[in-house]
Amino acid sequence: MDYLSVAALGVFAVTLFLMIKRPHGLKLGYAAGIGAAASLLLGTVSVGEAAQAFVDIWDAALAFIGIVSFSVVLDAMGFFKWAALQVVKLSGGSGVRLYFYVSLLTAAVSILFANDSAVLILTPIVLEIISQLKIDASGRLAYLFSAGLIADTAAMPLITSNPINIVSADFFKYSFIDHLMFMAPVAAATIASSLLLVYVFFRKKIPKTYDAELASVLSNGTQPIAPALLKVSIATLIAIDFGYVLASWSRVPVSIVICSGALFLLAVYWLSLRGAASFSGERKGLMALAKEINWDIVLFMLSIFLVVQGLRNAGVTELLASTLMATSAFPSVLGVLAPSLVVTVGASFMNNWPMTILGLMAIRQAAGTAGLSEQALTGLVFSNIIGNNLGPHFFPLGSLAILMWLETMKRKGVKISLKDYLKVGSILSIVEVAVASLILWIELSFLGFRLGL
Repeated sequence: MDYLSVAALGVFAVTLFLMIKRPHGLKLGYAAGIGAAASLLLGTVSVGEAAQAFVDIWDAALAFIGIVSFSVVLDAMGFFKWAALQVVKLSGGSGVRLYFYVSLLTAAVSILFANDSAVLILTPIVLEIISQLKIDASGRLAYLFSAGLIADTAAMPLITSNPINIVSADFFKYSFIDHLMFMAPVAAATIASSLLLVYVFFRKKIPKTYDAELASVLSNGTQPIAPALLKVSIATLIAIDFGYVLASWSRVPVSIVICSGALFLLAVYWLSLRGAASFSGERKGLMALAKEINWDIVLFMLSIFLVVQGLRNAGVTELLASTLMATSAFPSVLGVLAPSLVVTVGASFMNNWPMTILGLMAIRQAAGTAGLSEQALTGLVFSNIIGNNLGPHFFPLGSLAILMWLETMKRKGVKISLKDYLKVGSILSIVEVAVASLILWIELSFLGFRLGL
């Protein structure tokens, strides 16, 4: 090995160690930032490559800020608590219905507002609900796992459901509609299978009934969100979804759409604060809202990209490219499942962000050197998305959303051991990847779907 390879691998190993151990409470963004600084200082990444990395990641980073900002404003308005209360009322005292409705709410929030936002916002709300409904410690795990794992599972159908989807779309220049066409059926199948599988794990612990009268105490006799703000929020959501489609046709970055919607809703919120009669939610100033945005994750996204650039220069992407090409040549559905599992292993133990970037670089290299067919190239692009969206459930380090979910519960006094997590997460991850790969294989082999890259 030459100096460049040793230095790049060393920087990555140290960065990964810092991400796992988090000495002295070191944040993920700072851990990755140390790795990025070391990459520049040791010369494993040039300044020009750092600039290119920023070009490759800016849309995803800005979209993440816009999505989280939008979610934070909606949360301050009381939108998510209102939605959760509707779920409790619809359940009508049935613990089983409550599980499925909470899971569907989590999936919907994850699809529209990204998995990170769903986890950060809904986990405390779900905890509040199950505490108020007097659901015991064993039963609450079912609802909490639905708030965490289902949120991560659902982050596939839209480009904006997960920042790694945006990076992939920007990398290969395909549209919002292209992504939706492939991933909507995949997401529907995996969400359904995940709902049922998590239910099977916890079916004996989910309470058959709960006291429906306790649900009324949650609202304290008031509406969590003013009717006018609710209408504006829903209208803005619909406008943003239309904006995604129009932007896709015009090749406008999705971050422009979501940030525009976030700024509009922020202005509405600010105006509502000035009128006491029109605002019934918790009053938070603009600075307080800004502090709720997870800026650490933005730093992580930018920094880890630089660290992975060093791995590319060390030849790691060549090895991954050859592995993906070899596995994609397997017969039948294995040609989709095997590459997805390769990515799953990497994402589970090194986090899905660096694995996403490595996968994209490896696929681009494979396409440039091996002359892949449209079907094979399309299969690899979406196998990379499947492996990095669903595979990280296997091990907590794999997904930022899962890490934040675990940390959120820990702050609320709920601790899930690694053993308890793996009992559910590891099996769920493999089943989800298998189901998703099967649907993608059907799309490629029988429906003739292609990206035309």
